[in-house]
Amino acid sequence: MALDRSAVTLPALPREDVALPELGGDVTVRGLLLKERMAIFAGLREDGGFASLAQLLHLAVVGPDDRPLLSEEEWERFGGVHFAAALRVFAVAKRVSGLDAEAVEKN
Repeated sequence: MALDRSAVTLPALPREDVALPELGGDVTVRGLLLKERMAIFAGLREDGGFASLAQLLHLAVVGPDDRPLLSEEEWERFGGVHFAAALRVFAVAKRVSGLDAEAVEKN
């Protein structure tokens, strides 16, 4: 028998708070929505690397309203000055979005 809409339980996107003192405090990193994941995959390079680290940070690092905390350009500037910190948050964004596992499965 097919599911009734009232019986469907939608999953919550994974979230993780990350200390980012270079930005002034903690930030929330959440998993990607389907459309965001598709946008990331469209931007993957042939070698499987990310075309834009700032794009993933823009989509995954959100404020209390669940909207992007910074624009891609702002993440580009932040990463230009705080490269190691940007990579730290990027690693969390990849993990909570399941992008590490998908890259392994794809290859």
